[in-house]
Amino acid sequence: MEQSARELGQAFSGAPTNTEDGSMVFFNPAAMSQVRGRLVSVSGYLTAPSAIFRNNASHLNPVLGGSPLQGNNGGNPGNLIGLPNFYYVHELTNRMAFGLGINMPFGMRSSYHPDWKGRYQAIDSELLTMNFNPSLSLKVSEKLSVGAGFDVQYLQTRLTNAIDLGTACLKSFGLDSCASQGFLPQAADGHVSLKGDSVGFGYNFGAFYALSQDTRFGVSYRSRIAHDVQGNANFSVPGNANVLTQGNSFVDTAARTAVTLPDNVLFGFSHRFNPRWAISADALWTHWSLVRELKTNFSSAQSDDVQNLKWKDTWRYAVGVNYFPETNRWVFRTGFAYDQTPVPDSRHRSPRIPDINRYWLTAGFTYTLLKNINIHGAYAHLFMDDASINREGATRDILIGQYSEQINIGGLQMDWRF
Repeated sequence: MEQSARELGQAFSGAPTNTEDGSMVFFNPAAMSQVRGRLVSVSGYLTAPSAIFRNNASHLNPVLGGSPLQGNNGGNPGNLIGLPNFYYVHELTNRMAFGLGINMPFGMRSSYHPDWKGRYQAIDSELLTMNFNPSLSLKVSEKLSVGAGFDVQYLQTRLTNAIDLGTACLKSFGLDSCASQGFLPQAADGHVSLKGDSVGFGYNFGAFYALSQDTRFGVSYRSRIAHDVQGNANFSVPGNANVLTQGNSFVDTAARTAVTLPDNVLFGFSHRFNPRWAISADALWTHWSLVRELKTNFSSAQSDDVQNLKWKDTWRYAVGVNYFPETNRWVFRTGFAYDQTPVPDSRHRSPRIPDINRYWLTAGFTYTLLKNINIHGAYAHLFMDDASINREGATRDILIGQYSEQINIGGLQMDWRF
């Protein structure tokens, strides 16, 4: 959602009806027809997530003896993340406008201690998307505008985790052979790093309706984007475990994963009661049920890696209030949002994304620096329930516990009209 520091201040509740900054290219391209002249919006955000894991008897599957998982609790995997975006809107005629957006609509980064209890399921996780979004808007009438855009999206990912080669040995050679070599569960760890990238294509469109100068409605759709992620899997195997590579497993190889990032629909409303007060509200539906599993195919004899996620569709609801002081140089705003998680239950909650329902509480301001330059600042704190996890990994390790989570977001933006 971090596409506008102005909108961050009101929990993005006014996003589909916003005509004040360039983020309309992303949230609702139809609103671009309201811009006179040219508009540049540049913004940046710092996101500070925290996710502290508390262990609760994590262990190996009883088939492997059921011994407790060794290691620490992983520390705080959340990293301070910077997110930039850029928007340009150009009035072509009094009824048409062109826009360009460069943004990062999906992304994540986390890093656990390499010897933590859940190391066989996740250590490092990074996903970056860079989206290029040219758009056009047409004013059909004085009240109704429509708009559409084309998306070119680059995706890059890196995932790492440890491999319990002791368990792999038991599957291949049996207990007696492995025990004599010291290859027992949790006694011989390897490591794998998956890297890949992809380019995908999509589109977006929307409608903007001004019932009056003070009352606006907006709706927009962003399409799903399919990615065929191709890259490499690099394995690290201890020298005394090289016997496990003889069948062309646990060797460096090409890898491929297909993933579809979801489409969504955004509905919004805003109303200005008087010169001092305005309210806004929106609802966002996201088609997360497209993400049922992530399956990585290896070119070697390595078995496919399958992550069963079974995500569900979600809704996000937001409301916001704006206050306009008599000075006319400042605007103050606040907002609240309820943001559902796509994760269905503890068995499908991955330590890579230990997500849970989020409650946004935000505040922000706008300051008119010059007649044609506005500065926006905003802060958001995301409250989150404790997230339980009870997930079995590929090597029969069962990670059990709870995450205590929160997120802080700060944003700063400049709008320049010329």
